[in-house]
Amino acid sequence: MLHLTHHDSSDGVALTLSLRGARDEEVLRIPTPVVLETWSAGAEQVTRHEAGYEHAEWDGEVLQASCSVPVGGSAQARVRDRWSRADDDTWQVDRTLAVEGDGGPEGVRLRLRAATPFPEGGRLADFRFFAPSAVYDKNDLDEDGVDDYLPGLKMRFRDDRLNALSFTAYHEKRGVALTLIRADVPEWDELPHRPDKERLFLHDGDIGSIGYEPVDDTMPQLLLDACYPFDEGESTHALLLVERPAWEAMWPVTSEHPFEVSYQLRAEPYPDFHEAMWGSFRRRVADLRPVPVELPASLDEITRLRAESLDHYYLETDASVDPNAPAGYVLNCHPQVGEQLADIIQYGFTGQNTLNAYLMMRFGEDEWTAHGVRALDFFVDKGHLAEPGMFYDLYNAPKQKMDCWWTGLLLPLAYAEPGGDLEELMGPIYKKWEKEIPQLQQLQGSYLRCMSESAFGVLLGYELERDRGREHQEWLAAVRRYGEFLLRVQEPDGSWYRAYDHEGKPLTQPEIWFGTTPYEQKSSSSTPIPTLVKLTELTGDERFLAAAVRAGHFVRERLVDPVRFNGGIHDPIYAKGQLIDNEGILYPMLGLLELYRAVGGEYFRVGAIRAARLFATWTWLWDVPLPSTSTLAQHGFRSTGIGACDTCATGYVHPFEVIAVPELIEIAGLAEDPSMVDVAELLLHGCNQTVAVPGKDWGYASPGLQEEGYLISWWLGDDPIFEDTAFGDRGKGEGNKTCFPWIPAVAMSCYWKLVDRYGSADMEQVRSQTGMPARGGDWTGGSAAAGSR
Repeated sequence: MLHLTHHDSSDGVALTLSLRGARDEEVLRIPTPVVLETWSAGAEQVTRHEAGYEHAEWDGEVLQASCSVPVGGSAQARVRDRWSRADDDTWQVDRTLAVEGDGGPEGVRLRLRAATPFPEGGRLADFRFFAPSAVYDKNDLDEDGVDDYLPGLKMRFRDDRLNALSFTAYHEKRGVALTLIRADVPEWDELPHRPDKERLFLHDGDIGSIGYEPVDDTMPQLLLDACYPFDEGESTHALLLVERPAWEAMWPVTSEHPFEVSYQLRAEPYPDFHEAMWGSFRRRVADLRPVPVELPASLDEITRLRAESLDHYYLETDASVDPNAPAGYVLNCHPQVGEQLADIIQYGFTGQNTLNAYLMMRFGEDEWTAHGVRALDFFVDKGHLAEPGMFYDLYNAPKQKMDCWWTGLLLPLAYAEPGGDLEELMGPIYKKWEKEIPQLQQLQGSYLRCMSESAFGVLLGYELERDRGREHQEWLAAVRRYGEFLLRVQEPDGSWYRAYDHEGKPLTQPEIWFGTTPYEQKSSSSTPIPTLVKLTELTGDERFLAAAVRAGHFVRERLVDPVRFNGGIHDPIYAKGQLIDNEGILYPMLGLLELYRAVGGEYFRVGAIRAARLFATWTWLWDVPLPSTSTLAQHGFRSTGIGACDTCATGYVHPFEVIAVPELIEIAGLAEDPSMVDVAELLLHGCNQTVAVPGKDWGYASPGLQEEGYLISWWLGDDPIFEDTAFGDRGKGEGNKTCFPWIPAVAMSCYWKLVDRYGSADMEQVRSQTGMPARGGDWTGGSAAAGSR
């Protein structure tokens, strides 16, 4: 039970939160409940006023408190707080602020600051942080105790970067999770007025920020900070890529909106960090009660439109024109226009060509099947290196050659002419990676993830064609050679490196690109597991399964259990070449589930559950208010159910997570946790909502197209990186103007897996087929601690 008490102090009435149980302990103190900040245009700094309450009185279990603060001239800022119990372990404060009188400031801001009072101290190193989708264990892959991507120790995040509107600090030695929550869901936010790109400005918006900072006092402690309107601390990716400056807003005292905001403070005991993370997120699902997006068409129709659109971008060139006779899906366009930008056949990652070939064959249409078969034939014939058994990452049709795609967003390297002006072609990204680009241009090799995804797609196609009476032994032989490659280069600890040259040697230089830590260098070690398990099924060769099991141990023990997953995405533009991203935990989840299916056992079951919980926490649980003039707002976009991408670009969302909806449902059964099914339903709908369909085209050129990602917060808003390009206008409420083949691949993969396993992609039928409870329900005997062993 969490208790709130008030007491007199030299500054007025202060507050203390105490967790009563097996051992009574104070967990948070609020010595000055009123932290008011004021500012007027032209002032260089914000002025802070700190005070205790002047009046505080209990009315049953409700504490009514107030304070007036002189803010210049005859002006007084009157703060009224209402503290009430929201749950046994949660207290809520509803805050109002009004400025009365003349001569006061133009802008005001109010903070709630609660610090730990631990007698042994509350050092930064004692805590592990969880603020989805912005922070996963400090975002600290080099384990120096601070965020790898943002300099500074005072970390604060806008509400529209946090998919659960919460920030949790877990103290491992005490076994207690302290969570700061924005309790009232933000309702409006317009474009800020920043004619000179100001970083401190007046803004009438309902977006605040929450975060933390260390208190370096006689005894170090941790301070949780809620600020309204927002202050993004010392560093953020909101404005600029390299400099990462902070920005902050002040509430205009002339606003027609009332100044009202609510927060919750929650203290919960948990046995470990994994339980604390999932417990916190699961509680937020229950608190927010998110409702799935209503789709404008059935998933059957949406999926068919996706397939029709993808086939429109199928490329096949006769050998008389290109002696390689390429075949594949080259979708690469601005969906608003629909015109092809570059004929690059990408394999794995953003291209997913072999998976798309298999998925198109699933429809049973003669022409689509023929296209899929030819795409796989081409990949196996020209994209496979029989020695050492590897695969290429892409085919460059204009240059008529297989090529290497090291550089993701730096894809222009793939089709730049020798001696060309790379800086002009690539813009500011060139300067950011100027030192590494010449090294990358000289490398001949492939990403482990891309090869493994591509090989798995070939096996799916092989199995489908075999079951239809058509054998393609060359497809199986190619992937078997890849399996032998994996056996040869697997490390003693069960891992693989992120990339290999075409002689089969690990690529580790440039270090900033391929990994500065073992976590980063071996971050893709889960991606071969499904291929190896499938190879065992198709060939009976147990060596492949044994290698997969060894990899599974590495993945769980080095990436999942310590929360060091990373490196799913191959196109970072930030401080280094690996991100903490959703795809970095997606593939460990898929791999550990495959191993549980193949060999069973508690070890892989618990591993799959832990990974699935982490994966689920990237899902948005509320609808972010968007500027009314923005494209997304005008089309009625809802952020609920869309997936977050990575911690650096938190507030940028995309539909990749939909690929694992069926697996999330399956693992929910293993964990007896219906909240996972609720999250899966949110993803299924949220990630399919923006597909162009008749009657709702989202401004796209043709039915079936979907944009790659969307900004529901600010990301590189002042950076010249996208200026004067068709990818520009990327403010809050806008899409990223990009469309790649992975978009239909992940959604169609989800669709066919649901149909195969449950007979339908409709969630009502899925719940009925599996005996799952209705949304928000519970299973008898369900255990919240199913992943704790």
